[in-house]
Amino acid sequence: MGQGEKEGEREALALHCCYSQGLPATCHAIQGLEKLGTKQRNSAKKATQKTIETRFPGERLHTLDSLQDGGSVLRFISNQKRRAVVCRDMHPHLLAESTQFIPSKENEEVGTLEVSGYVRGRPLSVNGLLHIPGLGDFQMTQITAPPDPHPVKARLHRPPAVMDTGEEREGMAEEIKVVAVADPAKQESLDREVELDPMEGEQTWPTEEELAGAVSRLQTPPTGQPLRPSEARRVPRGTSDYQAAWIVADSEDEDEEEGSEGEEVPVDDESEMDTESVTYGDTEKYDAQFDMEAEEQQFELLRAERENAMFPDEVDTPQDTPARIRFQKYRGVKSFRTSPWHPRENLPRDYAKIFQFENFSRTKKRVLSQEDNEAALPGWYVTVQVKDVLKPQAEALDPLSKPLVVFGLLEHENKMSVVHFVLRRCDGSSAPVKSKERLVFHCGLRRFSASPVFSQHTTGDKQKYERFFPREGVCVATVFAPIGYPPQPVLVFKPVLDTHQLLAVGTLYKVDPDRVVCKRIVLSGHPFKIHKRSAVIRYMFFNREDIQWFKPIELRTKHGRRGHIKEPLGTHGHMKCVFDGQLKAQDTVLMNLYKRVYPKWTYTEAVSSPQDWGDGKNEPFTDETSEMS
Repeated sequence: MGQGEKEGEREALALHCCYSQGLPATCHAIQGLEKLGTKQRNSAKKATQKTIETRFPGERLHTLDSLQDGGSVLRFISNQKRRAVVCRDMHPHLLAESTQFIPSKENEEVGTLEVSGYVRGRPLSVNGLLHIPGLGDFQMTQITAPPDPHPVKARLHRPPAVMDTGEEREGMAEEIKVVAVADPAKQESLDREVELDPMEGEQTWPTEEELAGAVSRLQTPPTGQPLRPSEARRVPRGTSDYQAAWIVADSEDEDEEEGSEGEEVPVDDESEMDTESVTYGDTEKYDAQFDMEAEEQQFELLRAERENAMFPDEVDTPQDTPARIRFQKYRGVKSFRTSPWHPRENLPRDYAKIFQFENFSRTKKRVLSQEDNEAALPGWYVTVQVKDVLKPQAEALDPLSKPLVVFGLLEHENKMSVVHFVLRRCDGSSAPVKSKERLVFHCGLRRFSASPVFSQHTTGDKQKYERFFPREGVCVATVFAPIGYPPQPVLVFKPVLDTHQLLAVGTLYKVDPDRVVCKRIVLSGHPFKIHKRSAVIRYMFFNREDIQWFKPIELRTKHGRRGHIKEPLGTHGHMKCVFDGQLKAQDTVLMNLYKRVYPKWTYTEAVSSPQDWGDGKNEPFTDETSEMS
């Protein structure tokens, strides 16, 4: 019974993956009913039909115990309405019936791979690229049309090589016609990244004419607008121009009458609980199969996930390092929803290697509408010659034992960019998944591994960074990956020992390097003395200089109060803050800081097993981890 349950789980997982990837029209048949009795035959058929109804509502179960049953099933398939799979039909593809490797004369380890099969989907252009799952992208040299091994009397869109029948075909002596030959001037390049120019970021000294023009533009007001005098505002001494820009002018008088002093907030003692360990069964046999290192890693992830859920984004201010140095990459934002954040500000060097579209929707429409007059049309039986294939790669392909489907890539689909996926966690997945942890992605026709950055799926020009994959709802995973045109289904797997465990399913969201993902940290302080409209706050900072540095940033409390820092008190981190109402003794003062987060360049092509993941480790990538090129 246990073995049957395991097989049922595997079948359910396979069906779930098929549904997520896109399932075409199906036909259900059963064999062996004649060997059963009449009563057993009806009960077995009803039980099977009931099982099918749970997964395929409205589908009919056919029997295959005689030639008449086979004929009826074939008629049903021929008249069945086909269900379109958009991701598959938008690409040219062929199911390989045979493969042959021809080594080159210069090097026997590299050669040409010939793949024969029927073209499906869109026309296959010889100047485009060909993707072989598990191997990567390749160029084609030519496409030929050998005689059709499965001829049909009436076939539409047949190439010249298979239009001849009867005596003409016998006279041709199995002649092979060339459909198209690759043109080096029009052929797509295999280059995925933009070549970096080390001098591109250099700036030459402006000429005298450019300086004079800049001065005149500053002195001349826009048409119809008078030149306004500079606005004078009172700011704290030592405030820079950048800090002064975040200070909002307030006409209200901040000096409020102070009430009686509040009581000092006591620190709650941690309650201790006695625990008792219970041992079951044979401890030696159980411990022999126990991985202590993996258990400790899983415990740390689970504890960090629970801590983040209880205290979202809260971090402790270090006492040995100044906060202005520890959090120097962060900034304060007046409003996360409305405050501006330029998407091209302080981009990392990896962004210089990717491609970006001026209008992605218009490019997609143009690519899907263009046609090639020399392409192999759907329905033709052709042989595609793929060049520069390694001999070990070709020997690993066996269409007879393992089906091989090769796909033709559309324009720009081999170029690298910032790709976003909308994902939802599967019901059976409960393990914590940290952001920047290496996962395996099955996106459309590609299979690769990368370390995604999770963020919320909301409207607006900025999205909040998620430290862990949420257990409920949807989120957006951002990675460096080849460009793809939506809609494309996505399956995400997590490594578990020597297998891949299904983690989430979703779809390709968009290709957009300008999508801003901001990481938030929250510094917390506690009221020491409470007055009517002000309070003395401690434990947020531990020196006077840090208070002056973060003074322009707005404060908030967990009970909904808002305020700002008025002045530091002493040299040990106490500060006087003004709020829009009196604080409560159990309230906590918070300060939100933000910085933009970018994905790591961790893309690895051709993933077939957990051992093929580049570094071979399942460790999250942090800021201190070196980037993979």
